Amino acid sequence: MGGILLALAALALCIGPGTFSFGSILGEENSTILLSLRLPRIILAVGIGGALAATGVMFQAVLRNPLAEPYMLGVSNGCAVGAMIGYAVGSSAFTVPVLSFAGGAAVVLAVLWISKGGGYGDRSEGLLLGGVMVAAIGAALIFLLLGFLGDSMRTAIQWMMGNLASASAQIGYGAGVMWMVVLLLSLVGGNILNAISLGDDEATALGLPVNRARTILYLVGSLTVGLTVSFCGAIGFVGLVAPHILRRVVGPDHRMLLPASVVGGGIFLLLCDTAARSLMGFIGNVGSELPVGAVTALVGAPIFISILRHKGRR
Repeated sequence: MGGILLALAALALCIGPGTFSFGSILGEENSTILLSLRLPRIILAVGIGGALAATGVMFQAVLRNPLAEPYMLGVSNGCAVGAMIGYAVGSSAFTVPVLSFAGGAAVVLAVLWISKGGGYGDRSEGLLLGGVMVAAIGAALIFLLLGFLGDSMRTAIQWMMGNLASASAQIGYGAGVMWMVVLLLSLVGGNILNAISLGDDEATALGLPVNRARTILYLVGSLTVGLTVSFCGAIGFVGLVAPHILRRVVGPDHRMLLPASVVGGGIFLLLCDTAARSLMGFIGNVGSELPVGAVTALVGAPIFISILRHKGRR
């Protein structure tokens, strides 16, 4: 899969509003554009996609729910509320990401507080129910805040639909570092997810402190999602579709599934982002692009429906 990722990244480097041949990339005039704009965006897509897919695998194991997805627990809505406040007070390259991440972190703490106060402790049911309720509150706040944005509403809506175009080169290369860290962690985290996905009693019998492990995994996964959303907006279906496809390829063993999802999620989002920034140019509307979150939904939803139908027939 690593070879496929590298080949697609090289192809994506040549495709876009201005199409280049492989030979012309080495030219000084083109290399400046490609290395400062297109390459960081490719790395960003791979990093965000890998992080979202790995988080999807984690949530599906922690919640023991195959439909669990990184945005199910309300983190994306919390990030969106923070971003809406940022746009309302005056958007900047610093204000929106910081307030967005703060909103996501607030949701994480709120879900843990609701889960413990409801008598669920750190059980998956409490996290799931608390996340759904907080997500509903966040969605209501988003629609209320949109009415106060005025001229910034269009920019805010584009951000909410997922957008990799506005990220700087520093963020792109930083996402590459994040992807490598997530990949390294995925190589050692498979056994924990294997144990916790068996159920609380079985995991405890294997010597795993289930409640502590579940809380740590939830915090790490949620804050990772908050970080990705704060810079790129909400990009759905990556954490749902990529793990389900790869389960059919490598099996349910998380020692294989987790690292494969880090690579596969990067491939999926890279393909979707390449399509998002290229399709409008192919129909003559050069200079504009589709929101990548819309492309992941249009591609991911039919794939997931097909998987569900095939599973039901089996």
